[in-house]
Amino acid sequence: MKRLLNFIIVLLIATATATGQQGPPPMKRIHAAKMAYITDRLQLSSEQSANFVPLYNDYEKDLRAIRQPYLKKYKGANDEEHNDMAARQYVEDDLDYQQQVIELKRKYHDTFLKVISPTQLAELYKAEREFRQILMQKLRQRRGGRWK
Repeated sequence: MKRLLNFIIVLLIATATATGQQGPPPMKRIHAAKMAYITDRLQLSSEQSANFVPLYNDYEKDLRAIRQPYLKKYKGANDEEHNDMAARQYVEDDLDYQQQVIELKRKYHDTFLKVISPTQLAELYKAEREFRQILMQKLRQRRGGRWK
């Protein structure tokens, strides 16, 4: 019963937060499903959920701010047009992007630990990876398994 209550609370918070954000409805549904998956995996208390969800939303917003310029720069880049110089620049930009993500995780590390336990924080990163894998699997199934 406690788990169901937590799930409902998180779903409501995530939905309320997602409706305030710009973006297509599928992204809102994915975000709500991700939040539900993560909070269920972390087994958050009601108090933890209330504190964790807004913090995690801020973390994701900062992560998007790092990811978007990188993706925008290389979106639609044609592999055939790459020469050694372009390939070298891509590798450098990718390393810079990864470094920024690591720095962001370090920045949020202590803040997360004020809300959740170290075990829950470790579980958070696992849950994020698992959710991404589940999402990719569902996308592959919807598109008829074209991604291999």
